[in-house]
Amino acid sequence: MRQPYLILALLAVTTPALADGTPMIRPSRDVAVEYRSGAMAQGPAGAAVTMRFSSKSGRIRIDGASGRGYAILDPGAGEMTMVMEERHMYVERQADPGMIAMFKATNAAFKKTGSDTIAGVACTIYNATFNDHSGQVCLTSDGVMLRARSADADRQRELEAVTVNYADQPANLFEVPAGYQKLEMPNMPPGTNVGPHGGGPGGQPGR
Repeated sequence: MRQPYLILALLAVTTPALADGTPMIRPSRDVAVEYRSGAMAQGPAGAAVTMRFSSKSGRIRIDGASGRGYAILDPGAGEMTMVMEERHMYVERQADPGMIAMFKATNAAFKKTGSDTIAGVACTIYNATFNDHSGQVCLTSDGVMLRARSADADRQRELEAVTVNYADQPANLFEVPAGYQKLEMPNMPPGTNVGPHGGGPGGQPGR
């Protein structure tokens, strides 16, 4: 599931955790946002991905364009679950420590540069810097990211919202479905890719 992982990396780089004087960067209420990618290092331009945010659990669900699986990120627990719907299996692993650290970081700077309307929703544009990373985000007043651009030479990626749906997100969307089998993958380091269509590490077909 390479694309959702890249999206999370982009979010982590461009949207550090809330600190005094910075904008709200995590949704304060349940919302589902469909994004389309721009100039990303991997994956086709225009590929769609849907991200759902649970204000109750703090979890994030990422559904890729293939519809074959999804990822559930729990920043509080530092865990990521990859769900493979076709095989009724799932993998649990530790989320990348660097990514989680970025989500929790407070040494960030935001500079307001303007405003925009994306997917029919108003947002404020900020240039954001975090350690040696930089980018631009457009955030709503209640913490929904409508656009993110990374300015780093090796992370030139962009996401932009095409639909925003404020609605309660059922808790079961952020859980592994009943009856799914846990796939044990010993010694799998954080950051290893797992194919949503039943592949092994790196998206290679399972044997």
